[in-house]
Amino acid sequence: MKSNIQNLDGILDQSLKIAARVIAIVAFPALLIVGYRNLFLDFVPYHQVFLTICYGLFVFLGFGRIKSNQIRFYSLILIFFSLFIMAGLRNSSIIFVDVFLILACGLMAFKFKGLIVIVAGVLATGCLLLLVPETFLPDDAIYSSIIGVHISCLTLSFVLIFAIRNVVDQYQSFYLKEIEQNKSLIEKNKTSYDLVAEAQESSEAEKTKLKIAAYSLASQMDLTRGLLERTDKKTNHSQVEYIRDRVNDVSFNLKKISETGNYISNDTASLRLQDLTHILKEFTQAYELFSDVKGLEVQVETSSVSEVEYGIPLSSLKVMLHHLISYCQDTYEPKELKLEISEGRQSQTMREVQLTISASTKVNLEELKLARFNKVMESKINFETGSLHTNLIKAVLSSLPGSIKATLIGNKVRLDITFWVESGQAS
Repeated sequence: MKSNIQNLDGILDQSLKIAARVIAIVAFPALLIVGYRNLFLDFVPYHQVFLTICYGLFVFLGFGRIKSNQIRFYSLILIFFSLFIMAGLRNSSIIFVDVFLILACGLMAFKFKGLIVIVAGVLATGCLLLLVPETFLPDDAIYSSIIGVHISCLTLSFVLIFAIRNVVDQYQSFYLKEIEQNKSLIEKNKTSYDLVAEAQESSEAEKTKLKIAAYSLASQMDLTRGLLERTDKKTNHSQVEYIRDRVNDVSFNLKKISETGNYISNDTASLRLQDLTHILKEFTQAYELFSDVKGLEVQVETSSVSEVEYGIPLSSLKVMLHHLISYCQDTYEPKELKLEISEGRQSQTMREVQLTISASTKVNLEELKLARFNKVMESKINFETGSLHTNLIKAVLSSLPGSIKATLIGNKVRLDITFWVESGQAS
């Protein structure tokens, strides 16, 4: 079940992106009309160039592939302040252009304190008052009284700004409370897995663990032996490197059993998701080159551009991935496996990592029994799933903790794996 609580920056950026698109579409006819006035009636080409640049920025911020939330937010504030000053100079009026000031200050209220917003608005207004005389006055009206009344009305807009500031403060407080609760739930979930594991420390459970651990090591050693038998060290240097890496992985797992009695390691490595993708891409090369399924293609991709490093349980992931690929080969007989790594929900100190595996299949869809697979893998008590590969997958996910769910999309089976990792610092 996904949380409906979203990050404030993400909500604000998505809203600004939509707003910039709407402005770009709606303002186009106005730009043409103003262009006729500026170029053919009053001949002020510099003002038209300025408006065209502002319009182009709205188009770029709304439709361009700009990923920085900060750049979009501050750019729109600067655009509205610039429009307030320049349009006021062009029309010799504050009354005519103060809507741009309200928009700029309203945007600032999302991230700045109320006093800063007021100071910025007063400075911009004072600057324009000193630069231009007001031309939009009724007959026989006193300039100071009209400006005074208008500034009084404009001051009411700060009620809106303080309302926005209050909503933002309330949302941030609520958001922090929610992510703190999520962290507590994650810890409780992990504790429940630990308690279940301790409750299973009977002789039969120990035998089961030893059997699946021995099977996992035997399965990986079989693959390594096959690699050695098919490798020519002189002409296939890259294949030798794959073999060396696999032997190192198996040796590491054996060492963990000898030291702690546990096959699944709790060790983590500080990695960005791009680094993890590169490592797993190299790890899966062996399945492409030496798979029993002729012509199997394995792709590993990520859409993440984050520079944050996470505590990745790399050894456990490699073990799980080996059995996932082996299970897919045995069960779905795919020609292609596509792995996508992405970031999921964020708590105060942890991040959800999502691993999606898509496998095309020629197997009779009625024989897949995905509902049974999901039910067995969701159970927190029984580690016997009916398959030695899925036993290992479930054991690794229980230690992370994590979950897996299979769905059928057309003629492809999609496996969604999620688990939580510790957040680090940006590299």
